[in-house]
Amino acid sequence: MDEGGSGGDAAIAMLSVALDRDGDEPLVRQLYLRLRDLILSRQLKAGAKLPSTRKLAGDLGVSRTVTADAFGQLGAEGFLDSRHGSGHFVAALPLGTGQRVGEEVAAAEADDPYSIWSARGVPFDPSWLGVDAFPAETWARMTGRGWRRHRSEILERHWLGLPALRAALADHLRALRGLALNADQIMITAGGADALGLIGRAARTASKSPVQAWVEEPGLMSARLALAREGVDAIAVPVDAEGLQIGEGERLAPKAALALVTATRQFPLGMPLSLPRRLALLEWARRSGSIVVEDDYDGEIRFAGRPIQSLASLDPGARVLTLGSFSKLTFPGLRLGYVAGPAELIARLADARREANVLVPTGAQAALAEFIASGAFARHLRDLRLQLTRRRLTLADALSKDAGDLLEILPQQGGMHLTVRLGKRLGRVTDVELAERARAAGLVLLPLSNQYSGDAREQGFFLGFAGWTDDEIRHAAVRLVTLMRAAAQR
Repeated sequence: MDEGGSGGDAAIAMLSVALDRDGDEPLVRQLYLRLRDLILSRQLKAGAKLPSTRKLAGDLGVSRTVTADAFGQLGAEGFLDSRHGSGHFVAALPLGTGQRVGEEVAAAEADDPYSIWSARGVPFDPSWLGVDAFPAETWARMTGRGWRRHRSEILERHWLGLPALRAALADHLRALRGLALNADQIMITAGGADALGLIGRAARTASKSPVQAWVEEPGLMSARLALAREGVDAIAVPVDAEGLQIGEGERLAPKAALALVTATRQFPLGMPLSLPRRLALLEWARRSGSIVVEDDYDGEIRFAGRPIQSLASLDPGARVLTLGSFSKLTFPGLRLGYVAGPAELIARLADARREANVLVPTGAQAALAEFIASGAFARHLRDLRLQLTRRRLTLADALSKDAGDLLEILPQQGGMHLTVRLGKRLGRVTDVELAERARAAGLVLLPLSNQYSGDAREQGFFLGFAGWTDDEIRHAAVRLVTLMRAAAQR
């Protein structure tokens, strides 16, 4: 096994390891990368024994936790062999000979599978969406067809969006989500942040006093920021097992102009808004003249049965604006979404768009119009649901089998991420601390606690599974469980 890597050679190679305490990269990540580079470049050869975690921590002037975590991750990934009572040794790797250090490092940087900027995404980043199920060839045909059929519209200016897309979307929402709409009740947006910005701007323009909005606690922080940028004061209203607590909202902000809810699947805890709460919310909006904004962020992905009907389907005359996104269902670069609701509210949003003088690109809208009208989008949704159902089960099974004592999987009937709570075995280790360690392990964990604005914060993560194959999910789950067990033991 030993390829000539003496203890002296290893000691010399280890002298090159230095950590930057003032850098942006966590110390454990720095140490992990430096040792990995030394192994890949064969400066640390197979069979070479590394210093103990205690000695290396003393040499580098860091806590033993840093060295133990780095060694643990290298061991989990197969770079090190740990021999009980003997120490840590460099594993035999199937690397070619004659590689220069600069070449190896450059190759790693060019396509680093552990970089959050990687084109493949990083498990378990919920923002990374699977594109392997997307019918790219069909989309290419729809792009050409869209230009041929809607060229004149594409070249014109449309504040509400391309008429052909709004008409196709009205039919789609009527069939799938129970929304009885016409094209004038739909506005095409550049995504959720764009839609919330327009809604906040329109609400502020229509009000002579400061505008308040109910937002869920916990809830999506980026949505709160989008409202805040338009001068809207977000009032955190707690949720329970039935969703948003309407009574608490009326107590905390009785004159709120908006209520932002994730009624189909509460973000990030996953439960739907109960029917009594739905009716109470609509009654509050009717009584107060306020607007309910339903962020239907992944409502079309349901593992069993049809998607839950939207809030507005309960009362066609209700002051409800429904937000949806196509980027999550197609590919990230599409950046198209919609707002649907009463015509007079949509007209106010069009005024806000006109004042800002910012249009949504029309070429992609024409392709999407053909994609929906041809039935290709509906077929894609069926395939996507099957794929995501399988991947969700793969992740849930792996975690239930190997980490049932470390975390609790919250129930969910749809969506593209799995929400988990940390178990008592992890003691006082926080989700933020685990997320920091996970980055060194090539994983992205988004802490549940970061979605709270108050002091009472549950500990956990929401784990994306949409962007990876079953095997990739299983391997990532092994790394996650290894990380959590090491944290629990400490």
